[in-house]
Amino acid sequence: MDTFAESHYIVSAATPGSVATVTDAETDKFRKYNDLLDNYYFHPIAIETTGVYGKSTAPFLSCFAKKFVDISGDPREGQWLHQRLSLAVVRENTASILACVQV
Repeated sequence: MDTFAESHYIVSAATPGSVATVTDAETDKFRKYNDLLDNYYFHPIAIETTGVYGKSTAPFLSCFAKKFVDISGDPREGQWLHQRLSLAVVRENTASILACVQV
């Protein structure tokens, strides 16, 4: 979710993390990928451009990270998952900015 998009100014100015929750990005993703639900386990992940997780994304990722730790035995695996997601957000923010800037 683009926290700084013009369509989200009012919502994002009110409360941090509100764009992912107020616009209910996770529910929108459920609707978009509804056809997959018969054959796959699907859980939407919503992360704002500022790095704030959607309301059901944080608990899901914590559970997912715990599975990584349990399987690997390395307690750092959970933090590495969150770091990888943070880097993905930064990369996409950078790509978005560079696409708008004339060099």
